[in-house]
This record gives sequence, structure tokens and C-alpha cells, in this order.
Amino acid sequence: MRLNGLFTAAQTPYRLFERGESSMKAFLRALCIALAAIALLSSTLMSVSAQGGGTIVGRGGIRHLAVSPDGKFVAVASTIGIWLYDAADVTKQPRFISGHGEEVQQVAFSPDSTKLASASLDRTVGVWDVATGERLQSFEGARSGFQAVAFSPDGKLVAAATSDQNAIRLWEAESGRPAGILQGHRGQVVSLAFSTDGKLLASGSSDQSVRLWDVEKGAELRTLDEIRGRVTTIAYSPDGTLLAVGGANGNILLYSTESYRVVQTLEAGRANVASLAFSPDGKTLAAGSSIRIFLWDVASGRNLTSFDAHRSTVISLTYSADGTRIISGGADNAIRVFDANTNREVAQTRAEHARELLNTVFSRDGRFVAFATSGDPFVRLVTLADGSAQLIDNGNTATALAFNNDASLLAAASANSVLLYNTANLRTEGTLRPGGQLGSISALAFNSDSSQIAVGYAQGPIVIYNVASGRMVSELIGHTQSVRSLAFSADDKTLYSTSADGTLRLWRLSE
Repeated sequence: MRLNGLFTAAQTPYRLFERGESSMKAFLRALCIALAAIALLSSTLMSVSAQGGGTIVGRGGIRHLAVSPDGKFVAVASTIGIWLYDAADVTKQPRFISGHGEEVQQVAFSPDSTKLASASLDRTVGVWDVATGERLQSFEGARSGFQAVAFSPDGKLVAAATSDQNAIRLWEAESGRPAGILQGHRGQVVSLAFSTDGKLLASGSSDQSVRLWDVEKGAELRTLDEIRGRVTTIAYSPDGTLLAVGGANGNILLYSTESYRVVQTLEAGRANVASLAFSPDGKTLAAGSSIRIFLWDVASGRNLTSFDAHRSTVISLTYSADGTRIISGGADNAIRVFDANTNREVAQTRAEHARELLNTVFSRDGRFVAFATSGDPFVRLVTLADGSAQLIDNGNTATALAFNNDASLLAAASANSVLLYNTANLRTEGTLRPGGQLGSISALAFNSDSSQIAVGYAQGPIVIYNVASGRMVSELIGHTQSVRSLAFSADDKTLYSTSADGTLRLWRLSE
């Protein structure tokens, strides 16, 4: 259905409430409480543990991923906890490990794949039983969160970096006893890697250096500062002969561990090198930079290829244990799996991971919740009875959502249009394409019989459309800033609107 651009005379509100008006204090207080409750519920839907009887709807934004040495699992550190995926098929429902109170920044498997360490902004480092999800250890002691974590090659030590004095703390994995504190960096430590013999710990920092530490003595042995930029990631080669250092300047330096001198300089453009991974045989180095994955032949330093992997920054990548696949997580909140030989995508999780909720709407009958998230075009339609979620490709990030009264239709704003989806089969029932330059859509509401839909715009206007014909019924002018919310009265004679201009307006609608 396409609008013909018809306009009627602008209407004015018959009641206007402005900021600070005494008669509105009670109403605004109630409104704030309601909005806070909705926000809390929305947050809970993203983070509540299934073990507590709730349903997890989203999986949080991706921060880091790691593959278990036995090749069975992919662990994803996210903004709400840890997810364990089946490495053979990442499209299967993952297992959730809860326990951290804030974002998990990094994860690392023990060498025998039975334990998983996690660094969190809640100022703890967790050690988890991979089989059961039970928390085995909780390491504390820092006054701020942890950003990086690593297991020693023998599995006896856990190292974690905190922004508290830019220190690296070590613990015995089994007993939980502290094993030392390493200090010397002048900036935040973002990456840790043990040498293959476990005698050295390398730490990469925003202070533009990599430091090498004697693990047993707790002493700094050497500083590597040739990167000439903020260090973003480090990795030892499987045979321990090379240390790769990635920088924010797009360069990757390969150091010989015999002398710790630079033997190769690789360039991934000018974008930040967010992640590095050697293939299991050590012959290839993969790097995530911007939206691309770069592959180099380690022996010659020759760039083998590069390819687009995500719609936004490649945050983390790793090889499968057998070296046949490259698994990456991106800022587009998708996990993607590529054939290491052909570079073709063989699987992806689409967009179950998400950084933040932009819009959340509950159906009146309590059957559904729909929400849109930042950074992707999908709308999630969740059946609350069982927590099952379906993805609707909306073309663009949905800036507003609304169910009709019986929840048979879901309206979603897409750019400057409104798409109407059938909630039973997810088919598009219609599209409203407003004529003229009304700008981006910020709010939606159906009337009681679904014959009309009110559309609020970021510039302030409100337009009511006939759903069947797509014709404009009324244009309501009065708000001077973005319309935040809309609601029809039970008899459809009044439309309520709130705006970023600080007003609540009541509009008397014509018969």
C-alpha cells in the first residue's frame, strides 16, 4: 500500500502538559515508574538465567570468543554472561553460564578443555566447569574490572589483567591461592599470552608496549615497543617460535622468540587490528581488522587473501582445533564460520547477540514481546510462553515497534516506512510509505480495531494513516522535538503523545 500524499488541516491538542506543571507531577511520577518497570523487564529479558526459571531472550553483545583445545566448544564472552556453542554447529542453541554481575570481557579454556576462565567488569575472574557450568573459583582483589585472561599451558595458573594500577594478577587454578602480581604497564593491559613452555607471560597494553614477564620470579624481563601505537592483541605461534603483536595502527609485528627481534612486519591497512590467531599448524596467521579478515603466510610474510567477514568490526577470531575453519565474532553481533581453505561462509548465528535494546514492546495479551537492537536490521519476535524467538529481517534497524490489540500484526519502522508483519507467519501484510519529507519514525500506535495507525516522527509531527488504504487521515502538529510515545484512548477519540520537547499532549480526534 502506497500513500498518495493527501493532507488534512493540522490539528492542535486540546490539552497540553509541559515540564514542571504542578497538575502533572503525579502523572509523570507514575509514568516514570511504568517506564522504569518496562526498562527493568527489558533488561531482565536479556540477562535472566534459565536456571532461575526465567527465559533468556537475547545473548548480549559479543566481546570475545575462544575454541576449546579439544575442538568441541566455542565460548563467547558477552555483555550478559558466557555462552557455550557446539563448535561443530554454531547454529544450535548454546548453553548459558551465568554468575558474573557485569560484562564478560574475555574467556580462555584450560589446556584439557575441562575448565573455562572468564574476566569480567564485575571485578572478578571466574573459573567454570565446562561440563556442568558450575563455578569452581572466583578470584577477586582488584578495585576495578578485568579485561583479559589466560590459562598457563599446564593449566596450573590463571592470569588476568585489571585496570586497577594496570596490573596482572595470577592465581593457582585449583586452590585459588594468589600466585603473584605483575606491575609496570602505564596503560590498560588488553591481551595476555603465555609462552608455549609456560615460563613467560606476554602482556600487550595501550601504553604502546608488550612486556615479557618471568612467571616464576614475577619479574619483568623485557619491553617490546617497536609497534609504535596502541597494542590491541597478541598471540604466540603454536610452536612457540613467534610472537605476533597487533596494533591500532593496522600493523602486525612478528617477533622471533629466540631473540625477540622483529622478523616480519605485516600491514592490514590503517584500521585497528582487533584480533590475531595462528592456524594450528602455525603456517597461517589470521587477523581481524575493520570488517575484514586477513590471512598471511607466516614463513614468507606474503598476504594470501583478505575478505569481508562482518558488517562491522571483527572483534575476535580463532581457528577450529583441526584448522579447517575460522570462527569470528563481530561488532554486528554475529558469529560466523568460514572454510579456512576457500574463505566461504559455512555457518552463522545471524544476530542473536546484541549490544543493547533500542525498542521493546509487549503484546496486550501477554503472548509476545518484540524488540529491536542496535547495529542490525532484525526484529526479534519472542513467544513468552516458551522463550522461542523468531527473527524478522526488517531491512533497517527498527526505530519504533507496535502490536495491534489482538497481536495479529506487528508494525515496525524501517527507515522512513512502516512495515506490517503477520505474527503468525511473519509475512509482510503491508507497507506504509509516507509521501513528503517527514523524516525518521520514532513512535507507533494502533487504534483499537487496527484500522488506523499513528506514526510519530523525530521532527515532531504525528500522522495518522488508514491501515487498509495507506491514506493519511490526520496530521497533528505541535511537538517541536522527537515524538517518544503514542497511545490511543479506549474509545479511539483521543490520542496521547509524549515528546523529547518535555510535553505530553492530548489530541481530540475527529469522528
